[in-house]
Amino acid sequence: METFPKQRLALAKLEESSKLFKNSRIFSFECPEHSAGERRYLVSTLERFWAWYSCLKERHLYELITESTPCRLYFDLEYSKSSNPDIDHEVAYNHFMDTVKCLLKSEFDLEVDPDKDFLVLDSSTDSKFSAHVICHLPNRYLFPSNTHIRPFCNRLLEVLLENPPVKIWNCDGTKLIAGLYFIDFALFKETVLFDNAVYTKNRNFRLYLSSKLGKDTVLKLADYCNFYGRNDFCQKCFDVECRGVYLLVLSAAKVQEGSGPSPYPQLDEFMLMPANCRYCFNIGREHKSNGTFWTVNLERNDFCQKCFDVECRGVSSNLFPLPSFIVNSIHKANDCDGANARENPNDSFSDEDDVASFFDESAVELNEFFTKWDEVFEQ
Repeated sequence: METFPKQRLALAKLEESSKLFKNSRIFSFECPEHSAGERRYLVSTLERFWAWYSCLKERHLYELITESTPCRLYFDLEYSKSSNPDIDHEVAYNHFMDTVKCLLKSEFDLEVDPDKDFLVLDSSTDSKFSAHVICHLPNRYLFPSNTHIRPFCNRLLEVLLENPPVKIWNCDGTKLIAGLYFIDFALFKETVLFDNAVYTKNRNFRLYLSSKLGKDTVLKLADYCNFYGRNDFCQKCFDVECRGVYLLVLSAAKVQEGSGPSPYPQLDEFMLMPANCRYCFNIGREHKSNGTFWTVNLERNDFCQKCFDVECRGVSSNLFPLPSFIVNSIHKANDCDGANARENPNDSFSDEDDVASFFDESAVELNEFFTKWDEVFEQ
């Protein structure tokens, strides 16, 4: 099989190969003769790759989850055993799985059984718990891309930090002093069971039966995984047909940065105004490097500020009410949605003239709202 030194070359080859072979994929591998972290890439169909891969004696390979390609919900689970010597692993693991199950139901109305629907590959050692979880959703639903998983996992992170039955710490808080080990709690930071940084475009994800270069521990089917209790092994390995999760993205347009068009243009215009401000309500000043962002709750009709900075993780500002003209525009869009879909499903919610005229009519209320908004910053 032909290999490529650069990812962009492999992506170009994949585009060409996909026209002829439906199951073409990109795989990467670490090169022991090159500098640490350097990879090479190969393009192959799943069937040809497995015939070659299964015969290897040493495996250090990864699948490249390409940008804008539908994929399954997945998780990278890990924690340091030395940082969490007294952790009840079963409680932490079951709490994570139950939370994922509940959130899939509340967010997408999807019923899952983690014990039967989640494939778990384990590569734990004496010093670290490590596992990959691949979720097989009902009706073979997929996310439009792995970057579309991020909003769901951001919400999952918030829920897991709210009231965990056991706390997980992400660094070794022990110090050796005069031959004795002491715990320095200042070094500890609370975290969650999964890594929320693995949902970036063109992500490398280690393969079944592979180990990291220089390591002996391979990813293997976990002893506690019951996913293959049913006789559909081949179906679980490869998917020929798939359907996207339309609950997340209704547009087929290519997504550049993991976001998509909104059905509420008036709300978008309104939120762009506070979004230009980097002032953080949590620390009482602007962040030096990391920015802030705003989340809107369409059920409560309010919004709040959150931060990308790690020091503000899980913290939000007070709730601010949406102006009544914005709330009315949301209700109007929702009311018109069903009627427009029946009459002409290709009609957009509004055009630029609609947005401009709407804000002209609401200028008085908008000015009143931001007068109160300015008073908040002056306090």
